[in-house]
Amino acid sequence: MTNSTETLVKYYDAISNADLQTICGCFDIPSKLISLYGVVNIASEEDIMKTYSDIIETWKPQNISNKIGYDKRKFDVSKIQENIDLVKTRLTNFDLDGNFLLEFDCSYIVRKENDRWLISVGTTNNKTSTSMK
Repeated sequence: MTNSTETLVKYYDAISNADLQTICGCFDIPSKLISLYGVVNIASEEDIMKTYSDIIETWKPQNISNKIGYDKRKFDVSKIQENIDLVKTRLTNFDLDGNFLLEFDCSYIVRKENDRWLISVGTTNNKTSTSMK
């Protein structure tokens, strides 16, 4: 992945496809996820797989699809230093029939290591991500 935006596109598409292995490949280890409901400290690929499996599973009973809507042209990327970007995104959740549900914001610290951009910290104000504790 040649930049932080490409990493987030890959990450969002992997969530939409419930592709846990690809989600893992987008993260720096260790990393941290911060939601309205708490903090998840990621220390391994297993932590990532459990976290995202739980998120997807808690969405289904709420009639929420794991499809994530985004417009990468609207990603707000700030270069903090040569190998660190702050990226702010606005995303969309859909119901299981594909209808719009809500928009929410996410912000990330994305770090470049060995020509790969990886998510080090992710935050969200998505009220539906109740499993992120």
